[in-house]
Amino acid sequence: MTADDFRALLDEHWRALEEQAASAPNKVRTSELPSESDNGHLNVGVDHEGRRHLLVPLSSSQRVRTRGEGSALSLRERALEDSDSYVRYADLCCTRTDLDDVFTGLCGDVLQAVQGTPDRPLKTLYSVLDRWRALFQKSSGELGPEQLAGLFGELVVLRRLLESWPTATDWWLGPTGARHDVLAEPHAIEVKSSLAQEERRFRVHGTAQLEAPEGGDLHLVWFRLARSQGQGLRLVDLIDQIRRLADDESGFVAKLSMVGYHLGDTDLYREVRFTVEEERWYEITDSFPRVRSDSIPEPVRDVHYTIDLDTVMTQPLDKSQIDARLVEILRGD
Repeated sequence: MTADDFRALLDEHWRALEEQAASAPNKVRTSELPSESDNGHLNVGVDHEGRRHLLVPLSSSQRVRTRGEGSALSLRERALEDSDSYVRYADLCCTRTDLDDVFTGLCGDVLQAVQGTPDRPLKTLYSVLDRWRALFQKSSGELGPEQLAGLFGELVVLRRLLESWPTATDWWLGPTGARHDVLAEPHAIEVKSSLAQEERRFRVHGTAQLEAPEGGDLHLVWFRLARSQGQGLRLVDLIDQIRRLADDESGFVAKLSMVGYHLGDTDLYREVRFTVEEERWYEITDSFPRVRSDSIPEPVRDVHYTIDLDTVMTQPLDKSQIDARLVEILRGD
């Protein structure tokens, strides 16, 4: 079975369990999965509060390394007993129902991994969990206004690409420190966002940032954003929209964590809203003013400078031109 097959299987079982709540706070309604390890079948469960569980069977000698403090995941040992059997499980629970979709992806990875190594289900659970845990934990610090605006602008562009191409999260390279924020070879996009309400300026970091990829082209997208109260689009809602659109949701979440935004931080940013007050797209050609790498003396390093769009002679693209460029990018022309 593929990862998508496992996710669909998990959702089917959880939804069936959610039709009737567990009878008491310490109870979990369970359903046996067709996924089997050497210790027995894996199960899913839903508790009295509607939280989802994945139950991985243990051998008689195994003990669970309890985890969960400070994250949206908890791991503990749970025994299931009836008149005929007594089985101990490693019980992985998502403590936040708003992260159910991401938890489904994690559990799908566990099922797929157990399928390949059925003799060591607990070790497999630990391995997958270690890869995913960082995505659920809280950051040590909060992103500042400029960082949030920059992230918002990049995600607006990413959402537009995902609406036509659900694998476009692969093109989002901004969090990795790559030269351009989006690279769909031979096309690249650099995104700049500003909270200034009068000037149209942005900083360029390095001489390569406004250079097109070899044999390709580069477009600059500039946003004027306004931080708003009660209006505009919430950052958390934009992230949720992208998660639903993206084929590789876990890859997208991993890139968010590189920026310093973890899913465990959602409460910090729940009221962060932006309104796009202005959007400009430019094709970076020879006429667009910039510092070129071949014009910098060899000893000079770490070049940073500011461009004032109000003094740039190059005209921004109109809506039809923007749409045409997006079609070219999506087709890979």
